[in-house]
Amino acid sequence: MIRFCDRCGTYIPRKQDHCPRCEAAKPRLQNKQLSPEELTLRDVLECFPSSPLRPYQEKILENIVEAFNSGKRCVILAAPTDFGKSYVNASFTSVTRSFYATPQLALIDQMLRDPALVDRFVEMKGRRNYRCYRDHRREVHVGKCVTEGYECEERFHLCPYWAQKMKAFRAPSVLLSFAYLAAEGQTEGNNETYLGTRSLLVLDEAHNIEEECLNHVSVNVTPFTIPHEVYNQLLPQLRKVKTEKQRDELLKTIEEHVEQFLEQSRKVAETGELSVTQAEEKERIERYLQSYRLYKSSRSEWVWQIKNDQLLMQPVFAREFMKELIWKRAGHYIISSATILDPKRFIELTGLLYVLREDEICVIPQVPSTFPVENRPVIDSTVGPLSKEKWEENMQKAIRAVEDILRKEIGNVAIHCHSYQHQKALVDGISEDIKPRLIVHTRKDREQRLREWMQSRGKVFVSVAFSEGQDWKYDICDAQILLKVPFPDIGDMRVRRRLELGYQQCMTIKQCWRSFKPTVAPSGQRTIKQDSTLWTEASQD
Repeated sequence: MIRFCDRCGTYIPRKQDHCPRCEAAKPRLQNKQLSPEELTLRDVLECFPSSPLRPYQEKILENIVEAFNSGKRCVILAAPTDFGKSYVNASFTSVTRSFYATPQLALIDQMLRDPALVDRFVEMKGRRNYRCYRDHRREVHVGKCVTEGYECEERFHLCPYWAQKMKAFRAPSVLLSFAYLAAEGQTEGNNETYLGTRSLLVLDEAHNIEEECLNHVSVNVTPFTIPHEVYNQLLPQLRKVKTEKQRDELLKTIEEHVEQFLEQSRKVAETGELSVTQAEEKERIERYLQSYRLYKSSRSEWVWQIKNDQLLMQPVFAREFMKELIWKRAGHYIISSATILDPKRFIELTGLLYVLREDEICVIPQVPSTFPVENRPVIDSTVGPLSKEKWEENMQKAIRAVEDILRKEIGNVAIHCHSYQHQKALVDGISEDIKPRLIVHTRKDREQRLREWMQSRGKVFVSVAFSEGQDWKYDICDAQILLKVPFPDIGDMRVRRRLELGYQQCMTIKQCWRSFKPTVAPSGQRTIKQDSTLWTEASQD
């Protein structure tokens, strides 16, 4: 029987009677709020979240302290799965005034549940994660202050979002997502609760930080980014766009229309009441205009395409925007991930050299994995490409191969599907005797289905996009299958342009490793791939 801790949800190994995290948890130490350059190894060790330390952790702590003491302002830590990067990071945020940023809210929740990290952070999330005090049916982003222009003078005492914001403002260390860090950074000078800058910024699982910023500055003209009335009115003009001049004329016209729409919304909020739909539309307009103004002031190369009556625009690289969105928030940085495969390329693409000298950046040599190679085999069970051209020919072969694997693997198995289309094809085509083992999620019940599978035995989790922030060790997962290699979409103009410039190397193999990562653990899980092109294409890169 699989057991989980009632307090923190941590898996309890078979031979242990108590939760290993709760047993190791320490009472919170007082944050000294030291500057990174004046830290000592003793300061950091005193705040390390658990005891004893894992192999190589103390050496890495010493290396980071020495780097900051010697004048380095950025440390890049590429450490393997289960090294304990989060605890290393937390030991530094616990002795400095800091931000700790992660790519997903699920990772924030995972850290908050960890007894060893209790009271070390104040978490901060976007307004959609809090309920309006005046109307609990609404989230704060469409609360009374937005829909009615209500001057909520008591907001810092009553509103869950603003009360939490004030706690974060005063806290020594704030735990937040990349998206919130970037979005909140653009409010500098606009409100009194801007979280400001800190002495240290930790970016955990930072391999995709450039992608996060690229998504933040994209300009997309769709029925979901601007009001339907504006979109439908300008759709004929959109369909005629063939040149950059025509594109920019369209964008200028859209700007004029949505600004008028925004002004009307403000007047309605002041004199009457916006509906929830109108308030959400107002927020979308503000977000669109924010991205569009970044585009107008940009000096970078942008790519664009019109697809399905939608105009999609992105900069080829995010480095121009990284200072404003990320790097301005601190004077020192710790950047950690298991998949920074090329630190030099990472430094270039993330614009670190726009804010730091090269000699201010320290790359910590990667430590070896503590897991024996024989406990983490990768089995090549190739059937052929699952591209559009080969779909009819090979999908049924892939399903039969998956069936063979599942009949051998009687424990918990995770299948990584490239898309919901692949997930549906697999579930519809698999044999009836295997279907009772399947746990299949939709876009709406992802977390519920994940928890159901993690607490089961002998089940198969047919998943889409569960490659980040998962901890499927020991008996939680015995094997996993990668149904299709997640190649970058060469139909995407930005991906194509970066390929032309030679900048998409290693992206596929990195994404494969992110998919495999959750189940690599000492107990000997297996990873099986189905798409024949993993090694041949990756080796060509």
